[in-house]
Amino acid sequence: MHNMYAQSLLEIMSILVLFLLFFWLFIYFEILREDKAEEELKSYPKVALVIPTLFEGEDLKLSINSVLASDYPKDKIKIYVALNRSTDRKTRKVAYSFEKKGVKVVDTGVNGKAAVMNYVIKNFVKEEFVATLDADSMADRKMLRKLLVPFRNKNVGAVTPSVAVYKPKKAVQLIQKYDYIFSIVLRKAFSYVGNLMVAPGPGSMFRVSALKKIGYFDEKNITEDMEIAIHLLTEGYMVENVIDAFSYTIVPDKISVLFKQRSRWYSGFFYNMMKYRKTIMSKDNHGLIDRSIMVMIFTSVFFSIVALPLIAYYIYSWILEGFFTVTNVGVVFSTQTLWQTILAVGYSFDVLSLFGIFLLVFGLYSLFFSLKGVMKRIDAIKDTIGIAIYVTLFSYFLGMTWLYGFVNGVIFRKRVMWKIANRN
Repeated sequence: MHNMYAQSLLEIMSILVLFLLFFWLFIYFEILREDKAEEELKSYPKVALVIPTLFEGEDLKLSINSVLASDYPKDKIKIYVALNRSTDRKTRKVAYSFEKKGVKVVDTGVNGKAAVMNYVIKNFVKEEFVATLDADSMADRKMLRKLLVPFRNKNVGAVTPSVAVYKPKKAVQLIQKYDYIFSIVLRKAFSYVGNLMVAPGPGSMFRVSALKKIGYFDEKNITEDMEIAIHLLTEGYMVENVIDAFSYTIVPDKISVLFKQRSRWYSGFFYNMMKYRKTIMSKDNHGLIDRSIMVMIFTSVFFSIVALPLIAYYIYSWILEGFFTVTNVGVVFSTQTLWQTILAVGYSFDVLSLFGIFLLVFGLYSLFFSLKGVMKRIDAIKDTIGIAIYVTLFSYFLGMTWLYGFVNGVIFRKRVMWKIANRN
């Protein structure tokens, strides 16, 4: 009896997951089929770009040079390099070397990414729009021009780019390439339904009047890029995404560093959701945060944490079972024996197994679809292996960091703070 109830529950959950998958896939297809004709700006407003720095060193050169190489009119861009109080000597030297190229270096005397950005925006920025760019990130030549188009709508408070991995070399970086590609389409999907809750540091642009109205970036929040997007939404602004406006970021090359980064992201996500939960779930939230969509997002996150590692477990169990069978029996089978084996495996599938296979196939297809839609080309062998590793092995890592973030942000309500050690 208990087994029957358990099986029924699993089948209901499978149907729910299937529904969620179709929902997101439908949005993905709509996004990637949109007309990609480039919209031109009728005028070029002045734009400020703020680069907060800490210990980036030589990487800062890539960041500044990428903006200097922008196709946006040079007399319409003002670049500010914001130094933390703890920014090291090497990074400072790199920053000041660009002053002769018109870059304004601001030694803020404060610490914290949000704090130094606020200092520059409040005291120096006079432009109507301001973009941020992490000091280890680069802007595509056309990024600024493309990000400004959605601001024709006066209700838009922020516009985000697609963030891709910059020149991945190590295995840890290569696997993140697929994670970022999937995130590109996922963020566009969130924007499509009006619930984009992150304005990433590498390249997001803001309406300065909107920042001023909501009180700028939260200086006590380590995931200020999530907090600012949620805050804008709760204040009635729209957060849009331009999928073909690219920025590039240098990603961690060590698992330990990647775990710290993702743990911070996900702890911050849950912390900020708890911070704004009353406003988000309120009936009077300006109609820009759809509560039903929020439920679907959280349900999707839950199933991604649970389902992906479970699917990976079954895949590798099946591979190991096949390996041991071949080892013990040998690889030479008659056609009849092979056919009987296929039939036996086929008939052994129950409804849940069939749903699992269906979900896996559609999930893999969505990843390939995202890859092709965003990068325009795929390497059949390399990308198949990369996506297979991402869906299986990397899923355990993601599940673990999401769980860690949930425990920190929801159960312990832990506020993760900046800890800056002086490297001078």
